[in-house]
Amino acid sequence: MYQRFASVACIAFIMAIISPMVNGQSSDNLAGLKNHNLVKDDSVKYEFLLKIASNSVDSDTILKYSKQADNLAEKLNKSPAQAAVLKGFGYMDSGKLALALECFMKAANFYKENHNDYGLAAAYTYMSEAYNQQENFDNARYYLKNAVDIFIKEKDSVSLASALHNLGYANYRKGQYDTALVLYTQTGNIYRKLGYQNEYAYCLGNSGLAYARKSDFQRSEDYLLRAIEILTKQSDQSDERAVLEYMIEYAGILQQKGEINKAISIAKLSFDKAEKNNLLEFERDAAWRLARLYRSSDRYDSAYYYQSFYINANDSIKSVRNIQKMADLRTEFEVAKKQSEVDVLRKNKIIQLLVIVGLSLILVLAIGIILLYYHSLKRSKKLTSALDERRILLEKQSKELKQQGEEIIGSINYAKRIQSAILPPESYINELLNKNFIFYKPKEIVSGDFYWIKRVKNYTILACADCTGHGVPGAFMSMLGISLFNDIVERREITEANQILNELRVQLKLSLRQVGHKEEPKDGMDLALCVIDNNNNLMQFAGANNPLYIIKNKNGVTEFKEISADTMPVGFYSSDEESFSNHTVQLQTGDTFYIFSDGFIDQNGGEKNHKFSSAKFKMFLSDIHDKPMNQQKQIMEKTLDEWMAGRNQRDDILVIGVRI
Repeated sequence: MYQRFASVACIAFIMAIISPMVNGQSSDNLAGLKNHNLVKDDSVKYEFLLKIASNSVDSDTILKYSKQADNLAEKLNKSPAQAAVLKGFGYMDSGKLALALECFMKAANFYKENHNDYGLAAAYTYMSEAYNQQENFDNARYYLKNAVDIFIKEKDSVSLASALHNLGYANYRKGQYDTALVLYTQTGNIYRKLGYQNEYAYCLGNSGLAYARKSDFQRSEDYLLRAIEILTKQSDQSDERAVLEYMIEYAGILQQKGEINKAISIAKLSFDKAEKNNLLEFERDAAWRLARLYRSSDRYDSAYYYQSFYINANDSIKSVRNIQKMADLRTEFEVAKKQSEVDVLRKNKIIQLLVIVGLSLILVLAIGIILLYYHSLKRSKKLTSALDERRILLEKQSKELKQQGEEIIGSINYAKRIQSAILPPESYINELLNKNFIFYKPKEIVSGDFYWIKRVKNYTILACADCTGHGVPGAFMSMLGISLFNDIVERREITEANQILNELRVQLKLSLRQVGHKEEPKDGMDLALCVIDNNNNLMQFAGANNPLYIIKNKNGVTEFKEISADTMPVGFYSSDEESFSNHTVQLQTGDTFYIFSDGFIDQNGGEKNHKFSSAKFKMFLSDIHDKPMNQQKQIMEKTLDEWMAGRNQRDDILVIGVRI
């Protein structure tokens, strides 16, 4: 369906801030003034740049001048939102949807922080359009619903109608035709009252398309013809595109009714108009309809001609879209940060705040102890003549240090109890995974490795994560990771393994404010994630540096299979970010799979004090995989102890085994 409306709210908001002195100038004239350095004042130049970008229809021009405005806004300490929205338009028009989303989100965050509901609703509308073009209709609907709520509050009928219509389109694309029809009816009533005939016609035409999908051809024909009648009176190309889509659909309805000659006439007229206006997508659709009409009337030469045209046109369109998609994947940066996510973080704030404050106090106390100890040693060197005094002083300080050290250990042990409480209990894991073991051995009292499991609908989602660092820093990261998992999977019910990791990466970077600066920390996590469809015994796997091992027994022969992870972490990554891969595995009763952190493999030991290694770990699992799960864990503990032979543990260790 072609016709969607973008809300005028954000453009109106942008133009409201442009100085009246630049009104009345064309985009070319304004660009000429700017390029000839006739505008000296930076504030006026900033307004000129916004005006040029907002008046242009060329994506390269929009990007050029909106980027200059964005840079100047930072220098002048002005709002970055207007330039960000215009830059988003430029990226969206050129097919770079991920970058467009980043710009729209930047604007939305600014409007939200400054309590500008009108601008926020407009930014939500543009974000939904970018998601629509990505065919991510769930996110599109989410942001449109938020925009609708704001427009209702603001009593903005025009923007409300646009958002409702786009919400109808998103439901149409999801196959929810009844909901789409209700929204189109609401939108049409608003536009009819406002006297917006063209927009009203779009509502009629799109309702006709929805009725066609419901096989209500009589109503579909009525709505399509009314829309075509209104729109054919106009000369705008966007109206021409809508007319073509409605005419092609009408030809299909005539075919259903058996009026083949009339259907051919309408489809041929659509094809000729599309060819005249160089609208290849509509030429393709009309050719597809004509090929079927001619074939049904035994006119095979004509059917062959249009079928060939359809195939060539479709291949050409797919080629362009694939190129755009590949370019978009290279710059994929999911930036959607919803208010609901902020609310979830606030709900968890009490627990997180207690841990953060407690651990911060521990850190400050430790620094104070070190400084106190250093100061005491310095004093003791100066008091060599007072040996008795120094001995008493050192004994006293030693006692204090011991007490304070015990306090530190006690505080960290308390932090461990908090972390243990957040991890899923053994009874819950056994309820979801009947045969399993979890070998969990933190290097220090608290751990940067964590495991997480939830049941959502008919899916069991299991994660094994290794956060940057161990001890107290790793524990911070693990609690943040668990909080984000709960939100993404449990609240939002995302069940595609790679999409969970994509969204986790976005939210982790937003939480840590990672934007790619060299000086910022590169905190993140390696992770293996399994999503088990309990109805079909089908498992999805997505991994960030950590793979999946699965062992099957086929006719008495052991088959060991490794499913590799993507070689990038969840978090900031120096290279262009791509979507995580989604692998599927058909499970059989008796299959055993393992996910793990790198702690076991990287542990030093043996006669030559070298790492345990991946190869040795695979052989080890192959040897024990057919034993009961609790016995596998015991063998694993014993093997590790013998390998370490009293050496220090190098990293946190986590291994999870599951038998189907």
